[in-house]
Amino acid sequence: MIHQSPAHAYYYVSPSTDPYYNIALEDYLYRQLRPLGTIYMLWVNRPSVFMGRYQCAEAELDMAYLEERQIALLRRSSGGGTVYHDLGNLNFSVISNDHTGRGFDLKAFPEPVQAALATLGVEVVRSPRGDLRLDGLKVGGAAEATSRNRMLYHICLLFDTDLDELERILTVPETEARSRVASVRSVVTNLKPHLPEGFTIEDFKRSILSELERRHAGALYPLDFRPEVEDYIREQRETHFEHPDWIHAPIGRAK
Repeated sequence: MIHQSPAHAYYYVSPSTDPYYNIALEDYLYRQLRPLGTIYMLWVNRPSVFMGRYQCAEAELDMAYLEERQIALLRRSSGGGTVYHDLGNLNFSVISNDHTGRGFDLKAFPEPVQAALATLGVEVVRSPRGDLRLDGLKVGGAAEATSRNRMLYHICLLFDTDLDELERILTVPETEARSRVASVRSVVTNLKPHLPEGFTIEDFKRSILSELERRHAGALYPLDFRPEVEDYIREQRETHFEHPDWIHAPIGRAK
């Protein structure tokens, strides 16, 4: 049961590693649960590539390699660059309403992640571009979307990602033209080597949730969905997120 109050915050840890399912679920939280002022989602995907809304696949990826490896290709509703996901990557989404009319403080969205890592002795900082960096190396790429005073913020955190595969997939063949909104490449690193020995991605999820519980002081609730949510997810993945018109359009099809 959902306690619908703008003073409360809510969270959901997805049990699925299906990228199409997870992005459709995130879309549901963003578009269909407007009465809930703040929602957090933690999710992990099987190998997949997520483009920003205004990007062109051929300009961002080695498409032949992607097809050879049967790696899923998706387009987000948010802007930003192309990112690679795998089972060593933790995604942290924050969905929030602005009731003040003053806009959103983008610096505040990744703070729970930064605080959770700080308790483990790892300091990450937010760069002017909005990503998270550890000793100057990128460990998290962020993007946002807004709709009627509601923001979807998500950050892709490199915990134990296959960095060789990431580099291979995001290397564009020389013959391909660059897109109008090309990704800005950064040198990346994983968080795991800097964390206590044996620390897992499940431990990382729990650390972030503990920080969220501390911040919301008894006003953080788990989400429990009704069966019809699955119908929404099924419809959205088939007609939108898996649809070639959305994935391969040079700019995202209006929704």
